Amino acid sequence: MTIEDAIEIVDTALQHKRLSNIQEQLFRQTWQGKTYAEIAETCGYDASYIRDVGYRLWQMLTKGFGERVTKHNLQVVVRTHAHRFQVSHQGNGVLRNEINERLVNNAHNPNISLVNPHISNVSEAGNVSVKRCDWGNAIDTAIFYGRTEELQTVKNWMITDRCRLLGVFGIGGIGKTAFATKLAEQVQSEFTLIAWKSLRNAPTVETMLSELVGFLTNQEIATLPSDCDRLLAMLIQVLKQSRCLIVFDNVESILRSGETTGQYSEGYEGYGELFRQVGEVSHQSCLILTSREKPSEVLPPESGDVMVRSLQLSGLKEEARQMFREELAIAPETRKLIDFYCGNPLALTVVSRSIYSMFDGDIQSFLDQEASVFGGIRQLIDQQYERLSNLEQQVMYWLAIEREPITTDNLRQDIVPMVSKSQILESVTSLRWRSLIEKKANSFTQQPVIMEYMTDRLIDMAFKSAIERNPEFLMSYALVQHRAEDEIRETQIRHILQPLSDRLMAHYGSVDTLQRELHSLLETLRDRSTAIGYAQGNIMNLLRASQIDLSNSFSRFPERVTEHSDLQILERLLESDRAGGLATWDHRIPWANNPLAQQTSESKTKIRSKNLYYQWTEGSLEQLQQELQQQPKLRKKYHAWLNETEFAAIDADFEAVKITDTLNQPVDARLVFINEVNVIEPPIGLPTPRERRAQARIKKQSFQSDRAQKLG
Repeated sequence: MTIEDAIEIVDTALQHKRLSNIQEQLFRQTWQGKTYAEIAETCGYDASYIRDVGYRLWQMLTKGFGERVTKHNLQVVVRTHAHRFQVSHQGNGVLRNEINERLVNNAHNPNISLVNPHISNVSEAGNVSVKRCDWGNAIDTAIFYGRTEELQTVKNWMITDRCRLLGVFGIGGIGKTAFATKLAEQVQSEFTLIAWKSLRNAPTVETMLSELVGFLTNQEIATLPSDCDRLLAMLIQVLKQSRCLIVFDNVESILRSGETTGQYSEGYEGYGELFRQVGEVSHQSCLILTSREKPSEVLPPESGDVMVRSLQLSGLKEEARQMFREELAIAPETRKLIDFYCGNPLALTVVSRSIYSMFDGDIQSFLDQEASVFGGIRQLIDQQYERLSNLEQQVMYWLAIEREPITTDNLRQDIVPMVSKSQILESVTSLRWRSLIEKKANSFTQQPVIMEYMTDRLIDMAFKSAIERNPEFLMSYALVQHRAEDEIRETQIRHILQPLSDRLMAHYGSVDTLQRELHSLLETLRDRSTAIGYAQGNIMNLLRASQIDLSNSFSRFPERVTEHSDLQILERLLESDRAGGLATWDHRIPWANNPLAQQTSESKTKIRSKNLYYQWTEGSLEQLQQELQQQPKLRKKYHAWLNETEFAAIDADFEAVKITDTLNQPVDARLVFINEVNVIEPPIGLPTPRERRAQARIKKQSFQSDRAQKLG
């Protein structure tokens, strides 16, 4: 029995059901004795996904044959039941031979239709106008979550507006291929000819056109012309004569890496002409492109052209919970996972497996590791990062350093040497189309998982730069920005400077060795005749970080308390059952204590995030300083922002104190003990902390601009 005989028997046994493309591939290769791992490698899928498809296929065949079917007894069951379907099998074979003979005799007639080789209805097979579909490597969408609104929107574009060229874009793992497959399945009744083509292996445009035209016109490839222009002319003619739906998957494979998005690799420029003609020439068909990057021929959504459209896929929302087992789907921590990975289906799949296999289903234990970019997730982002231009990579590093949304003007000021405004705009636009950055108002930032990835990469490169005594990378990026607001600078220290310092300490083995190497690196900078950029500031920060633990003390105060008066203050903090802290008047908090921080991870996160009620309303902190000068101890009720969204009325005890910094100099400070915190509605019109920072940035930019004009 041949594999084709087996396929026909299965089709007959399943009656009105048909194998999907991936199910047929799995069936064929299982028949040949291949393992799931071998099948996955051949088809380009994850082995666990192939195993899931196999499980559903064997269940379906078990129901069709009325006998349990597994991967190991497949051939036995099919051969055993072959006699039940012998008559219909022979009948279809005769009919197929007759139709194939007609097709050979009319090889150049584009109106002749190829009968689907899996069709089991003899009367349908006799109709030469029957729909023809080549689903290629389209994936199985039996499991598909959400996207209802996006699907409806795009279906209207295709059916109502008769869109000719449609681009579906998004970051890796967001579900572009699944979306395009589901879309094609839902609109297939509107089309006569359907063809799915993968560009993953970057076929030449001549090869792709030959295969496509051969299928659409039902001609042997050997009989077709070989030059691109004639093949493209034949394709356009078919698109005019028939209602065709064509999908090109993984279009980024033919785009050039190392440059801004949309440029074709050498030898693949013909695809640009193909996309241009499909979008501009009048016809009744539709070509769908899926890609991590946008080809230049596809217009952005705001262009207003109904014939050439694009859709930027974002992550799943609440429907992403369906991807988890029931006990995790309803867990409140699952919302944190979805938000951190921005609803990326592939990332959530990888994470959910790790949570079950390594943390026994405990999401909070996974979150407490603070290592969310790993394995398949890192590889996914690696692939996209490696395709960026040098300037795009610089922008990505700086967005990770800035930590908050930043304007293109501020980005331009960060980068050394300075680049033009047009270059920055071009890079930011390209990164948006790669789905690596997001726009918020007139500023740009990164998704949390992308920012963590870039932060890890920044630390790796800075570490390599330091141990190899090559300061080039350290010259290009500021690990800590002294002009940044306190909250941002603290975050930079905690997430960038301190981990880098710890890693260098582990590498060199002692503080003395590390400091000797850093001083030596400083000496190499003095010998340079060119600009040293941020290198000196970075090395000085690393020297300070090697002396103190910056995660607990991010000012110029020592970790070890040496002064007797300081020790007494610290003891009072630690012995108190009230939340409290020690703060200087320039917003530094050398020490803090929260007795509740030992009880919940949420409290620990808050204390690490410097949620210590220091975001006072304008003018109120200055008033407190004056009051403490007149009365060293007092109890006061005041108002302050707890975080970006919560405003509170706070009752606290204050005491004016002096502490000692690392230079053994006295510093005025205040000791604070919190009595009560009540969250209330902020006064109407009161700026939030983010708005205050934005106002400060605008004021600073205005000052710098005025100063530049005066100097000019």
